[in-house]
Amino acid sequence: MTPPKFKSFSLILSLVLSISSASFAGESMEQLIQSRLSKDGKLLDLSGMRIGSKGAKVLSGMVLLSGVETLLLQGNKIGYRGVKALAKSPQAANLKHLDLWGNLVGDLGLKALSESPYLKNLEILKLWKNEIGDESLELMVQSDNFRQVKTLMLNDNLVTPAGAGYLASPDIFPELETLNLFRNEIGDQGALTLARSKPFQNLKSLYLGQNNLSDIGAVALIKSKSFPRLETLDMVKNHLGEKTLVAAFKYNKEGKLQIITR
Repeated sequence: MTPPKFKSFSLILSLVLSISSASFAGESMEQLIQSRLSKDGKLLDLSGMRIGSKGAKVLSGMVLLSGVETLLLQGNKIGYRGVKALAKSPQAANLKHLDLWGNLVGDLGLKALSESPYLKNLEILKLWKNEIGDESLELMVQSDNFRQVKTLMLNDNLVTPAGAGYLASPDIFPELETLNLFRNEIGDQGALTLARSKPFQNLKSLYLGQNNLSDIGAVALIKSKSFPRLETLDMVKNHLGEKTLVAAFKYNKEGKLQIITR
């Protein structure tokens, strides 16, 4: 005779599996999307729903997507195929805020976003933890799709000095206010490239923590004239010494810039 506690566990497990399976069926997928849509139709929060690439393809074909301005897809395992489906959807033309955190979209995913004929109105693009490297950043700066972007989050990716060189393009990102490159590998060479770029007239926050910087790159960023409106420079978890601390103290004391080093 099966003990009651094991029967209860089996019942719960069966219920969880049935719900999980249902969420990937076409009709149920549409029901899920409808249930996560805000009343005004402008916000669709699918965070953690694990809809996968198939779910993203269903979403890309839905008319209701045409009214969505904020699409939150954190942790959905949609991969580059899912991003490609969204990038090819005319229904996505009104998206302003796209969060793709932790979807492993890779360079192919960013390539799809860059080549999309519809994604022209993005203002917030969150691509952290997606295995994005320099190759797709080169394509990104060749696209006109990001000229309205104010917040670009590329933390926890594979960006090297070459990638930092591509991003040092204020003409491509004229509205950029926040650039987050935390936990990449731009090093001093990448920091120097950013510090010597043409002015980013609207940049207010720059996050370069854990990027293998030394005093060379850090001091150059602190003294740079490329960020006339910069308010926050975050360089935590780098190899910074006395020269950086002295420069940071000077600029913090003058109230020009909040510099975070630890």
